[in-house]
This record gives sequence, structure tokens and C-alpha cells, in this order.
Amino acid sequence: MRQIYRSLSLWLLVAGISVEYAVAQKDTTKLNQSVEVVKAYSPSISNANKVNLLPVIDDTTRFTPEFKYSIDSKPVKTGFTASPIGAADVKGLPSKDLGLGYLKLGAGTYSTLYGEFFLNVPKSQVGTFGLHLRHLSTDGKTNLSEGDLVDAPYSQNNGELFGSVNLGSTILSGELSYNRDAMRYYGYPVALPANISQFPSFYGLRQAYQNGDFKVSLKNSEKSKSDLNFNGGLRLGFFDAKTGQKETSESLFGKFDYNFGQVYGILDLSFDHLSTDSIYIENPSGIGTKTEDWIRIAPSVRLDGDNWSLRGGINFVGLSDKNDANTTRIYPDFEFNFKPVDDVLTLYAGFKGDLKNNRYSDIANENYWTDPRHNVRNTDYTYIISGGLKGKISREISYNVGLKYSQVKDLYFYVLNGFSSGSSTAPAFYNNAFDLTYDNAGIFNLSTEFSYVSGKDLSVVLKGNYYNYKLESLSFAPQKPNFDFTTSAGFRIIDRLTGFADFEVIGERKALVYLFDNLSSSLPVTQTKVFSIDPLIRINLGATYDLTNKFKLFGRVDNLLNMQNEQWLGYTSQGLRLMAGATFSF
Repeated sequence: MRQIYRSLSLWLLVAGISVEYAVAQKDTTKLNQSVEVVKAYSPSISNANKVNLLPVIDDTTRFTPEFKYSIDSKPVKTGFTASPIGAADVKGLPSKDLGLGYLKLGAGTYSTLYGEFFLNVPKSQVGTFGLHLRHLSTDGKTNLSEGDLVDAPYSQNNGELFGSVNLGSTILSGELSYNRDAMRYYGYPVALPANISQFPSFYGLRQAYQNGDFKVSLKNSEKSKSDLNFNGGLRLGFFDAKTGQKETSESLFGKFDYNFGQVYGILDLSFDHLSTDSIYIENPSGIGTKTEDWIRIAPSVRLDGDNWSLRGGINFVGLSDKNDANTTRIYPDFEFNFKPVDDVLTLYAGFKGDLKNNRYSDIANENYWTDPRHNVRNTDYTYIISGGLKGKISREISYNVGLKYSQVKDLYFYVLNGFSSGSSTAPAFYNNAFDLTYDNAGIFNLSTEFSYVSGKDLSVVLKGNYYNYKLESLSFAPQKPNFDFTTSAGFRIIDRLTGFADFEVIGERKALVYLFDNLSSSLPVTQTKVFSIDPLIRINLGATYDLTNKFKLFGRVDNLLNMQNEQWLGYTSQGLRLMAGATFSF
């Protein structure tokens, strides 16, 4: 296995991947765009998606919703996530000078402060350069589901430098980023016991996650006429927690696409080395360091017809874990697309699998309130079968309907632990840092998406998901809903005034708690407790008024219904929140 690693590392040293970074600030005051669904649905297994603290402010420079036509289901997604800054690249829109950037400042209830700065040097023959800084903090209180008013401060700080240099037929690009999120373990599933302050390890833990990432990459330019297209590069990262955990990572990755005339040959390669310390290790049992080497090789061949395409190959995954046995897996990797009516109807299907690397940093960002010593098992997606149809009903209306069934081993779920206080009549104490449990599962997912864009005055996107979990051991999927639905609309009220409205519903969920005999017990009793989490309902409204072309005022109302939405068991969101501010473009 180690010989394989060494030989493949030599391959990867000559590979580089580059990402075209945003080179134009989005025109956030207009909607004169049409959206065309032209890319086939491509199901993928990605790293855990970050589930932000509640609430997290939307980027109020956004007027139009972000159009993403690959369905990426996020069953438990709450908070008000900021829209990323991207290139103004909408098909059919004329080129426009959008300036160098902007400075945005805002303040709101719950002692909320918000600031954002974006600088972007326009694309040139030489290259590009950009800088993005963002701060969000609040020092407010939150009502828990049982009525307790608790401190729930948090802050988020983000910084990013990015740029690229044109080197003839190739583009060299780089990115340096830093993020720091700080919070408090404030949630509790029942009323707070009177003596909860005597158990600081179970409640009130303060946490801060910070991570840095450096990436340099190389790709051939679109202007090059070579039959070989390549993307490849190097990535270095670190992550640490206030509670002492640290993760370092080094990665080499690349993709090669060669035109053989009748067929296209595709090769995806990656090598990752990860080390995480001060976490719980099963073998040998105790707190220690986890070290892993991952290698992925995915060769495939693609055939293209007049109205169809077929790609087939394999996905090889090799894992070397110094604390556990080595693992190798080979998965199928097939995709098929057929367009019986061009631009109106596309049928797609896929059959693939993957071994998901549940990195410490990904899980910490997915659920901030996980036990800081957690060591999550990797999840084996044995196979994923997907299919659906997508296209356009008219110039204004686009759609995407997809079905997916996944067979999964070691799927993780978040649970809490409870402890007896020593008295049969006294309530249990709960550790409000989440633990994990595992099960094998069959997951069915029906996803739908519709969008309507009418010139520059109205845009609406609707998305919905239905989920069904068939588990081997557990009677239900903890913290997972059966459905979710979101809709976002951007609209022009008058010439200088634009607005947006967001509506989100996440279905009822159940949460699982394991009860232990006493505070010092290491083995759970057979008793468990189930909590119900009410459906999450959220409505956000906002507007932007253009005083001049360079200066704008914005205001917004979040959680209009003042709901005590629970993201995870015991962790309720802030209530109705008002915010106002200004944006200066330059």
C-alpha cells in the first residue's frame, strides 16, 4: 500500500488545479437575466456542509437568488447564511464595469455588528487580484424552549486573498484564507437545573474554531487549443479549537481530460495527509493523535453524441490509518445524459459510490456544539443511484426534478448524553455537547427545484426535498427531517428600491438521548429518551434603496414570526431581529 502511495505521489507532483476566482462584483440591483439549465445533474459526496450559528446574516448586497441547478440536499440547514461573492457571469448579459468593490456596515438588535469589505482588481491581460474581509458578532441573549433566558454570544471573522497570473497558455492562481468562529455551548433540552453552574463541563463551555487554508493551482487557459486540459495543485490547511484540538492537512490533487478523437479520457487524482490530535482514539483507547493518508484515483471515459453523453469509470479509494486497519474500496462511476428536446428536456442518470472522509474540521463546522474530543468514523456510500429530468418550460421558467437512493454504512447522527443525579426523583443532567451514534442506512431523496425570472423586476426560486431513511438498528434518524422547503424572491418595488423575501420550512425532527447510570458511569443503560423538535419556520424580509449609484441604504427583518426555531436539540435561535446599514461602492 505504501509503495502505491509513493508512486502515485510522483504523479501528483506534476498535477495542479486552478479555480477561476471572482473577477467582477455582482450587479445586485438588477434582474435582467435569463437562466438556462444546461449542465446535467451530477450527484456527489461532498464534505460536511457548514451549518451556521443562529442567526447568520445574509449578504444584503444580494438582490437575486443564487441559481444552482445541481440539487445538493442539506436536511438540517438553518441560520441566515451569507451568499458568497462570485463572478458576474450570467449568460446573455452585456459586459459592465462594476467598480473595484464596496464597504458595507450594519448594526441591529441583539447587539449585532456587521462589516464587510470587498476589493477586486478588474481582469486584465496580466491577471486578477481580490481581497474579502467580513465580521459578524452579537452579544445577545436567547430564550430556550423551556423559557430560560441564556447568553448566546458569538462572532465570525473571515479574510481571503485571491488572485491569478496569466502565463501564456496556462493560469497560475492562489488563495489564502483565514476564518475564526467563536461561540458558547448555551443550549439545553429541558429547563436548566438550579445547580447547573456546578457542572461547567456539561454546560456553558466556550469554544472557538479557527482555520487557515493556502491553495496554489495551475490550469491551462481556455484559449489554448490543446487536446489535453488539466487542473492541478497543492493545498495546505490547519484547524484548531480553543479546547486544544488541532488538525493539519496537506493535499495534492489534479484532473486531466484528453481528447482522443472518438472518446474523452478523464483522470482524477488526489492525495491527502491529515493529522488530528487531542481527540478520542479507540485503538488504543484514550486521547491521542489520528493520522491518515488518503489516495483517490478515478479514471473514466466519456462518449458524446448529438443529444446524449455517457461517462463510465471507477473510483478507487485507499486509506492508511496508523491507528486502524488500512482500507481500499473500488466504486462504480457512471453518468448518462439524454436531451430529447434541446434546452427543454434533459434526462439524466448516475450510478456511483464513495468513501467520505469525515474530517474533524468538517464536523466541527457542521455542528459547532459537538463534543470537542469527537472522532467521527468515515462513511461508506456503497452505491448511489440517481436520475431525473430538467430543462426549461419557457424562457422564464426552469425546473429540475431528481430522485436518489443511497446505500450507506456508518452514517453518523448527533445525540446527547444524560446522567442520573443520584436520586430517582431528581431530573437528569444533560451534557449539551453532542456525541455521535452510527447506523447503516438506505436513504431515498426526492428533490425538486423551480425558478422564475421575469426581466429585471422579479425572480423566484423554489426548492423542496423529501427524505426517507431505512435504518438497521435505530428506529428513526436522529435530528433529520422528512422534508424541507425553501423559496426566495427578489423584486423591484420602484426604480431605486428593491427587496427580497425568504421563506423556509424544515419538518419535524426527533432527537435521541442516551441515559447513563450516574455522572461517573462509562457504560450507558438500556434506557433512552426521545425529544421532538418542532418544525422550523422562518421568514426574512429586506430592502435596499439606492441613494446614488455609489451609496445604498439597506434594512432587513429576520425571523419575522419570532419563532424559537431549534437548529439542534436545545439550541434555539434568536427571535425577531431588525438590522439596518449602508453600502458604499467604489
